[in-house]
Amino acid sequence: MAAWTHEDIRVKRCGALQQQVDMIVFVGAESTGKSTLAQYLADRLGAGFVPEIGRVIWEEKQGRLNADDYVEISERHRAAEDAVVDAESGPYVFVDTNALTTLLLGLCFGQVTEPVPPTLLRHADECRSRYLHHFVCADDIPYEEEPGVRENANWRTHIQRLVLDDLERRAIGFTVLTGTLEERAEKVMQVLSGIEQDKQITRAAA
Repeated sequence: MAAWTHEDIRVKRCGALQQQVDMIVFVGAESTGKSTLAQYLADRLGAGFVPEIGRVIWEEKQGRLNADDYVEISERHRAAEDAVVDAESGPYVFVDTNALTTLLLGLCFGQVTEPVPPTLLRHADECRSRYLHHFVCADDIPYEEEPGVRENANWRTHIQRLVLDDLERRAIGFTVLTGTLEERAEKVMQVLSGIEQDKQITRAAA
């Protein structure tokens, strides 16, 4: 089956039935619990999960990346999303990070400079419509040191602020998640339930 594009309505067909598959993305600075939460919710709901592809490439190249590598990260991450969506019957796929963070980190590390590759810009711009909702994992949990992979707690705070500013500048709606893993997961379920209720009201009024 051909890869999904961001314009597609993400549905799975089974005979005459259609089941929409929406992607839920978790963003934020490093060591804010994105991977843990996305995997937890996927396991809890029996849903699809897309890990952070950028981390794999970062480790493969020991952090020595250039702009082309960031384009590769974005392209491979989107391909992984499309593959999981294609395999799911719905309703959700939980995603760890997206092109917004890929672009932001590339710029912050000075490994992406002007002019930014058009593909990377396009992928970041498409995040507004590609995901049903953005959840920002707060930096209220202990920072986990990981030499050679992560910077430090002060850097985390700096990046977290930039992530929030970027979402607001792009007018992308988001929900900040705080507290324990269980508290964050419960908040996600509450927000998704509200979104589904709004959808039902909209359909009923149509």
